[in-house]
Amino acid sequence: HESDKSGMPCWKIFTPYVASQHQQLRVQWTDGRISNLPGPQVLYFSRFKHHKVEVVNLVRHVASVKQYMETQFNDGRQELLRGPLERIFDETQHASIKVFDVKQFIADQTQYVCVQHCDGRVDHLRGPIELAFNPFTHVKMEIHPAIRLAANEAVVVYRKECPEAHAVQLIAKQELLKPKRYDDKTQEAACSATRVLVADQSDQQGAVHVQRRVVHGPAVFMPDSCEWVHTFSWHGSIGKNGKGSKTGTPGDEKVPHALEFQILRCMPDQMYYTVREVRTADDARLDVHLMLFYEMLDIEKMLDSTNDLLGDFINAASADIMTFAARQTYELLLQDTSALSQIDTYPILKTRMEQTGTKLLKVVYRGYSTSQQLQDMHDSAIMKRTKLRLESEAALGEQDKRATELRGKQERAEQEQRLEQAADKHKMEMCSLQEQRKRAAKNEEHAQQMRHMQEEKEIQLSQLRAEHDEEIRKLGEERRVENVALKQNHEAETARLAALKDMGVDLTQYLCAMAVTRPDQHLKIDSDVTPNLHLELPRAMNQK
Repeated sequence: HESDKSGMPCWKIFTPYVASQHQQLRVQWTDGRISNLPGPQVLYFSRFKHHKVEVVNLVRHVASVKQYMETQFNDGRQELLRGPLERIFDETQHASIKVFDVKQFIADQTQYVCVQHCDGRVDHLRGPIELAFNPFTHVKMEIHPAIRLAANEAVVVYRKECPEAHAVQLIAKQELLKPKRYDDKTQEAACSATRVLVADQSDQQGAVHVQRRVVHGPAVFMPDSCEWVHTFSWHGSIGKNGKGSKTGTPGDEKVPHALEFQILRCMPDQMYYTVREVRTADDARLDVHLMLFYEMLDIEKMLDSTNDLLGDFINAASADIMTFAARQTYELLLQDTSALSQIDTYPILKTRMEQTGTKLLKVVYRGYSTSQQLQDMHDSAIMKRTKLRLESEAALGEQDKRATELRGKQERAEQEQRLEQAADKHKMEMCSLQEQRKRAAKNEEHAQQMRHMQEEKEIQLSQLRAEHDEEIRKLGEERRVENVALKQNHEAETARLAALKDMGVDLTQYLCAMAVTRPDQHLKIDSDVTPNLHLELPRAMNQK
């Protein structure tokens, strides 16, 4: 191959460098510059311009919507952007590019997010909310549950009060100076000038005023960034699960700071407590088991009066029991245990509860326990007393048995008499009842016969009524037929008379002649002279 004076082959001088869309050309110029030319592109090598040309694959960094892209530039700058985003690594501008997942913090309606910023601020953001952790602006994020308060529950909240924006107070060593009033024009300059002169009291340097309040339920409480909830640390009983209990169990031991909580119960409550190492007047040792019933009435008074409410109750109850037992012997104490269930026996406890805003409702004495030797002696004495009492009760029982037998015989005789009387009375009642049933049966039979006779009469009456209706119907039918016949005869007679009239007959004379009564017999005698006659009718006709 031919070569130029520099010794480079001629074919290489005109060699093309091709970069696709996924590549770039890295060109080193003869003046020392380095350039990156993104593809697609074609570049021919020139020994007068280029020192070296290379085809380099692109390094792409892609961040999704749930990722961050952190870019470190060569000049020291840092940039954090949230996806979706794509960036190509460039050695001339970028030192490094990193893609990492976004840390999301999601709080629902019963939660809040505690955000600590890099400038020291702390914010409490109520849910529902979704936040993404930004390492350039956030130090940490935490999700805390809201405090759920029932109807009879409460929490104590402290709030740091922020200073007023315009009123600035000058505080001297021994007195409080009121802020001066400024005009509107010079207010800002005057306020800025007085801020430099502010001094705190010698015993209040750096102190910030804090306000306390009690939040009662039912509620869902979420504290602000300038608020915190008071945590109580009281005496309590440690259970098998390692948790502290306010009520405890019978015979347990109260331990300081065993109960840590934030929610107060403002309702009647109870507590098991055992007063140990109680000494009587005759130096007998025993443990007294109690159950205290109390109710919290004033939370503010309790906060101002005590740091450990149950500890005060325990100490006061112990003092009252010690005082009560020191005045009595062991036997007298056992006889007077009913007084341990009376509130008047606990004056120290009652007074201390009133001072702490609570009320003593009731004290229940649950028994006692002592050493095994003393208990054995007491059990032996009890056995002897019980034996004597049982023997006395056995003798009394024998006498009662005899008296009971006599009373039983007398009662049985009286019961037999009452039974006989009852039997006679029952027999008479049964006879009377049978007679009543017979009379009722006869009455029912007579009534049934009467009903049958009445039904028969009703049937006969209905038959007669039907026959009478039928005769009336027949008579009516005959009268109708007769009326029709009479009407026809009348019409025929009228027609005949009309015909006679047409023939010239005098209807008046005709009707008069027709109306004359017809004799039964008509005798006609024709004679020229007037005859002398004697007419005798037949007897049959006379009788008629």
